[in-house]
Amino acid sequence: MKSPFRTRLPGGWPDDAPPRSILPSLPPYGCSGEDRESLGSYVSRLSDAQDIPRGALAYRIVGPTAHELFGTDPLRLAQDIGRSDYAANVSSLTEEAKHWAYALNSLTLRNNLQLCTLLPMKGLVSPLKLMSSGRRFCPVCFKEDEKLGRQRYDRLLWSIKAVVACPLHRTRLVTRLEQNRDASSCNDANVRPARGGLPESPPTVPASEYEIESARLIAELLDDAIFFPGLSYVPSAQSAFLVHAIDALFAGKSAHFAAHLRVGKSQVHAWVKGKVRMSLPRLALTAYCCGCAIADILLGNRVMLSRRAAPECQDRRLLQMGGTGAKRPKSELRSILGELICGGTVNSAAEAAKAVGISEKFFRREFPLEHAAVKQQGRDLVTTLRDENRDSYDQLYLTEHIALWEMGTYPSRRRVIKRMRGKTESLGRHQDAHRAQMKAHALTGVPIARCGGRMPGRPVSG
Repeated sequence: MKSPFRTRLPGGWPDDAPPRSILPSLPPYGCSGEDRESLGSYVSRLSDAQDIPRGALAYRIVGPTAHELFGTDPLRLAQDIGRSDYAANVSSLTEEAKHWAYALNSLTLRNNLQLCTLLPMKGLVSPLKLMSSGRRFCPVCFKEDEKLGRQRYDRLLWSIKAVVACPLHRTRLVTRLEQNRDASSCNDANVRPARGGLPESPPTVPASEYEIESARLIAELLDDAIFFPGLSYVPSAQSAFLVHAIDALFAGKSAHFAAHLRVGKSQVHAWVKGKVRMSLPRLALTAYCCGCAIADILLGNRVMLSRRAAPECQDRRLLQMGGTGAKRPKSELRSILGELICGGTVNSAAEAAKAVGISEKFFRREFPLEHAAVKQQGRDLVTTLRDENRDSYDQLYLTEHIALWEMGTYPSRRRVIKRMRGKTESLGRHQDAHRAQMKAHALTGVPIARCGGRMPGRPVSG
């Protein structure tokens, strides 16, 4: 894309002089989907190399370029870069990421910064819940960066929510804590290296085989999306692969395929008919269980498949529906349900249905009175527990309230809550504290101060 600044050469330069970059042309780190740098990390390194804050870089340099190229508001880009989740925003597959990537291409005279985003996967995977809400990292990758003498950088793969492990080091990713700092500061300790080394050394946790393999499959998809730019989602291709997998591995029985993946039969049916688009986690799960690449599913390739068991982390609740209880006489089931209700051993319809070996749907349809009684029993239990927790909270507040008053200190809400810290599991909401305060003042007769929290009746000194 042509840069709007390329024709602005210093005075005295020949007209045919080659264009110069406005910003340093830093090469992105990484060469594959497993270690490619994210654009958010690249922006931090660029602001560090230019020795200006990220906000100034966005407002004064990138913003005007994006305005001339796309008509965007420079102030909006500066506001976006100042947020804590800026790295995910500029590295995603949104229009905002496109503006950042191509504006920086113009300013650095590069042509590959869009590869540091998920833009190549746009139209290929569903954007629903694609990006991780928190910033994560692999401690071993950061240690390797320090050993190699380069700045620590975020990998693009880490920003994908379905990825929970590093495929290179076979360890689980660690969620980092964002630090409160000036939004215009470029000293991002989470991206660029701290001069004293890593701010913390979290322990490495080995990842499971499925977590490693699913991360590797998604990393391969990042590479496939680059090398095959025509790759896109087509419902008929998804259906063709699923039919091939069901025929080859499960003798044409889609219910067995659904049970193997540990998902619902209706979900597989919608996938096969092309009515529902497979999400990225489901694509990774299917590719793992069938021994193929995610691109094979999206292209509808009739490749050689191998059957592999679903991971233990996959939810098994869909396979635990129903049971043999429905084959027993209804009078016997009704008697068992009555005993469970009278004994108070079950507090939900799901627990009762599981106890007698029937599905919740069968329970609700065949035993409506017992079903209603179990639900009411569960609601009563929730109400009882809530009342007990409320009384316990109010009593603790009253105790601390009296203790402060006896010490000669006015028991303001702030002081009482401070003393309650560590003595209760939760300090409650504002409404809980207000209720407890009104009750404590009513029981003790201490007047509510309206004069800045000092003891009522005491003169103000000075």
